[in-house]
Amino acid sequence: MATFLPEVSFALQVTFTLVCLGIFLLYKFFTKHFDYWSTKGVTFIKPVPIFGSVTSSFLIKEHIVNIAQRWYQQYEGLPFIGYFQGRTPSLMVFDPELIARITVKDFSHFTDHGLRIGGDPLQARNMFHSTGQRWKELRLKLIPTFTSGKLKGMFPLMLESSDIFEKHLDKVAASKEAFDAKELIGRFFTDMVGSTIFGIDCNTLEEPHNQFRVMGQRLATLSKTQAMKLALIAYMPEISLKLKLTVLDSDLRDFFFKLTKDLVEKRKKTNTVRKDFLQLLIELKEKGNVAIDDDDEDKRLKENFRPSETVFKFDDTDMTALLIAFYLAGFDNTSSAATFALLELALNPEVQRKVQLEIDEFLMQNDGKVTYNALREMKYLEWVLYESMRKYPVVGIHGRVCTKKYTIPGTKVTLDEGVIITIPNYALQNDAKYFPDPERFDPERFSADDALHKYQYVYTPFGEGPRQCIGNRFALIQDKLALLSFLRRYSVKVNSKTQLPVKLNIKQFLLNAEGGIWLDLEKRATDQT
Repeated sequence: MATFLPEVSFALQVTFTLVCLGIFLLYKFFTKHFDYWSTKGVTFIKPVPIFGSVTSSFLIKEHIVNIAQRWYQQYEGLPFIGYFQGRTPSLMVFDPELIARITVKDFSHFTDHGLRIGGDPLQARNMFHSTGQRWKELRLKLIPTFTSGKLKGMFPLMLESSDIFEKHLDKVAASKEAFDAKELIGRFFTDMVGSTIFGIDCNTLEEPHNQFRVMGQRLATLSKTQAMKLALIAYMPEISLKLKLTVLDSDLRDFFFKLTKDLVEKRKKTNTVRKDFLQLLIELKEKGNVAIDDDDEDKRLKENFRPSETVFKFDDTDMTALLIAFYLAGFDNTSSAATFALLELALNPEVQRKVQLEIDEFLMQNDGKVTYNALREMKYLEWVLYESMRKYPVVGIHGRVCTKKYTIPGTKVTLDEGVIITIPNYALQNDAKYFPDPERFDPERFSADDALHKYQYVYTPFGEGPRQCIGNRFALIQDKLALLSFLRRYSVKVNSKTQLPVKLNIKQFLLNAEGGIWLDLEKRATDQT
């Protein structure tokens, strides 16, 4: 017994020492870069091990947009501040001139978004997550898919969906019950992108629980586990890459792989050709390029665009990845903009009335028909959407990563490769310095011909520079059609279920209202007989 106790004691000492060593090494690992900003003389948000400066976002207790706005207000007057996403040094940029340099003028130093997903090719190969030369080649190849000519060709398909939607609105109005605008518009846009992107008839307005809609909702809505995985991918990239973390569930991947394969094979067997995105991606895969239409209205593009002659590998995985990205952006991201616009119109009946008068005028001029050109000319409707995206940009923070060492002009601060750059556009777009009385919904902020240029690098709902959203024109057409479908015969009003002020859903990176946006439909007096 006398000899056993010392052995136990020695074993405990060894175990204790190893545990302490392990804790020490973990601490050093997670705090290795925590002196990064102090050595550069940059004001920064104090970090803690593991979580860095964003503990509440990491633990899904606060939306990162709210964190960024708080910092923006707290450090007003500074051009930028440092913080830490996990252990990664990050720079939040407030100064529009520096934003211009990062997104456009010195773009070669900040070519990537910075969210690295190594465990799932369907996420890694879409436009948003592609990096370096691969992104550059993909972007060049996809430019012809979003020209005015291609969009004009797809417009009849979009109109078919809007005609069906307007008939469905009659049922919604007849029920005299409040409706969740995000859910309703989401179903409408699911049908529209099903037709224009995949070339399929979804009918989710009548069958809201069909498989295509359910799978789309699962793409857009993160479970708590998926949200935690996304937080690890964003804030601990070294660990997430080694663990090959992915946010998409395997059955989701399998569903979209099979759907894409079946649709492509069916078109080949039946020699079917449609003016939709799937057809354009088939053309890209088979021919290596997508042609510019002869009648395209973008003359500068027609004159300057030259198809790339580089060998470009574009396989079934790439096609599926892009279709998923287009689908998600087309029904979820875009529906958020239209939803918030409807909310503001319900809260501002005088603005709603101006939109309706513009719609009435253009329909009268076009014999009651909605045309591509007439829709583009509805400027007040467009200003309403611009103002909605100002108050509630779908993406409230833009991200970049320093891909090449960069010294910030006018300073001695040099950013190393791998430093994350964030642009808090939600905070910028709701700053009284740029937009007086920012809480007021005022579409006429955008009435001047040079308004978008005036607000450039401050107002960036679609991003800015080469990384700007490639489908922004498609999104505007969708949103205009949605608002027109509602307002040509109905008015929207708030009700007892409308939650004000809007509270952001903290489980979503994109801006969405917690609990939805509940509104009422009321038939316009001019249509009552």
